[in-house]
Amino acid sequence: VRLAKHGLPTCKAVVLELYGTGNAPHFNKEFLEAMDIAKKSGLLVVATSQCVRGSVIPATKALTSWLYTIGIVPAHDMTTEATCAKLAYLFGKGLSPQQVAAAMVVSLRGEITPTSTALSKAEMRLGARPSKL
Repeated sequence: VRLAKHGLPTCKAVVLELYGTGNAPHFNKEFLEAMDIAKKSGLLVVATSQCVRGSVIPATKALTSWLYTIGIVPAHDMTTEATCAKLAYLFGKGLSPQQVAAAMVVSLRGEITPTSTALSKAEMRLGARPSKL
């Protein structure tokens, strides 16, 4: 939370490990404020799941829906490690945070299951090129 509020000069992205399909601690006012500040300051925020199987699905609950409306990018069924590696790769290519956000929801090397309906919806919302099914 402190990094989201103050770490922008040394950090380009934050990866959140959320509960289940992307549920966040909705009663934690500090968390919600930090996410809002992070997004307004240009920090890329990506949401993964702590679950071994399953996918982060945007708009499954009111809070989760709010997170995605402010631009938090769902990692879908990527592991936290794959998400971090993909962020490092994309930022290492010199892409802008907006370009990285769009590329995060597109399967580059099979890191995301392309048959996900949620994936297609997120791609359209973020303006990314659709995955080949």
